[in-house]
Amino acid sequence: MSVSAPAAPAPRQWTTRPMAVHLVGTAPLGTGGHPLSTMQWHLDHQHGVPLTALPFDADDRWIIDWLEAREQVPGLVKVHSGASLGYDDLSYYAIGDGHVLSPADVALGRVEQTAEAFASLEQLQDGSNIPERLQVSIPNALDLAFFVSGSVEASAEWIGDMQAMLVGEIAELAGRWGDRVQLQLESPAILLAYHRTPREDWPLLTGELTGQVAATLAAAPSAKWVLHLCYGDLEHEPLFEPSDLTAPVTFLNALADLLDTRGVPMPLVHLPIAHGSAAPATDPAFYAALRELRRGVEVIAGVVDESHPEATRLAFALLIDALGGPVTALGASCGLGRRSAVAGAANTALASSVARAWTTTSAR
Repeated sequence: MSVSAPAAPAPRQWTTRPMAVHLVGTAPLGTGGHPLSTMQWHLDHQHGVPLTALPFDADDRWIIDWLEAREQVPGLVKVHSGASLGYDDLSYYAIGDGHVLSPADVALGRVEQTAEAFASLEQLQDGSNIPERLQVSIPNALDLAFFVSGSVEASAEWIGDMQAMLVGEIAELAGRWGDRVQLQLESPAILLAYHRTPREDWPLLTGELTGQVAATLAAAPSAKWVLHLCYGDLEHEPLFEPSDLTAPVTFLNALADLLDTRGVPMPLVHLPIAHGSAAPATDPAFYAALRELRRGVEVIAGVVDESHPEATRLAFALLIDALGGPVTALGASCGLGRRSAVAGAANTALASSVARAWTTTSAR
């Protein structure tokens, strides 16, 4: 969504601390594939600004490696073959006759991957710039169940064991590494569900979605959490194109209220603005719903698109103006795994440039 762009509002003077850059997770095509190479690429493109954490994602297509590996699990039957070249080209599975699904059938293996990442730290070059925490990608159970089964209806058979698997891995991650990790719960399915649901049914949907996410966060209530909302980015194409931010604000306000009643801290929220190859919205109306976001919800602005630098800067200013307060960090709307190495480097360079400019301006 974009209209003739007004002049960017002047940044307000809230803080003198450096603006951080948030790296969603994946490194560009051909640069990752292993925790060490992913971490090294991100460090090499830090550009002197602080990072919220250091990701080590090995699958540059988010969950595609995991999805394709389900074919090797006894008792799971591939019912559709896909080349993973788009959301309508994915493989999906059914639970075989007589097989009882278990959490082990759908394990992500995040504990083993995190151990490998920590073991690789001493091999990183320029180790003095390593952030305080490593960031662990945690795809939401709702998304895993949806993508592995191929539909919302079929996912009902999977969601219970998917959630149990996720809770178990999260609890072990937090127990073993504590403050040394930042856990990032990732879910394009949340905003997709709002997009597909009539507005009159949003209250029921919101209750279901917030309950599931709250139960996941409660598996490690003392952990440092980021909630990464997303529009999807397989082959650099979104699942849908947003028209405004009403859906994420509706969800986040309800989640904050629910977590408050349960004594669980609200996570830092990575809010997607850009999507696919489109420029981030430069119409102030797109951001209007942020004026209703519950105070105290900390936001990472997912606005950075290297192909649209001026729109990125304007979108960032409009977002902050609508929030009426500062953001914690900024970055791309999704991981960099669908970008070339050149495009990925340009994205981190732009993010760092905007972060430095904002820090300098707001410190005056």
